[in-house]
Amino acid sequence: MVLFLAIQGCSPGPRELQYGQEECSHCRMMLTEPEYASQIVMSRGRVYAFDSIECMIAYKTEHESPENIHSLWVPDFSGNGGWLNAQEAYFLRSDTLRSPMGLYLSAHANEEGADRLLEQYGGERMNWIQAGDYVWTEWGLNR
Repeated sequence: MVLFLAIQGCSPGPRELQYGQEECSHCRMMLTEPEYASQIVMSRGRVYAFDSIECMIAYKTEHESPENIHSLWVPDFSGNGGWLNAQEAYFLRSDTLRSPMGLYLSAHANEEGADRLLEQYGGERMNWIQAGDYVWTEWGLNR
């Protein structure tokens, strides 16, 4: 019974990434910038790491069926070290905040955080669906 409860309590979630040692699962670049990295956690617990939000979106679009995905994670750009559920995060696309893959997406825990950087750096605030549409359009991906 204890083992059953322990297994039930272990829900897959984001893991600590190995910056400077781990490659992006999409583009194979080294993960070096924690503020732009992202993760896909699969239903069976496997984690795919990405150097940017746009690589995660592209990989998800090209390789994974939604039923196989447990969750999608992005870092809070504020630098608090926390992971955000990508589908609940707010995104900023700003040409002055250069992400590794050049689409300049950053993730934020709330509208206020995204809007503060929007005022400072310019750009456009997006939700998860809009960020996906942006990556699909810019990279010419098929849905």
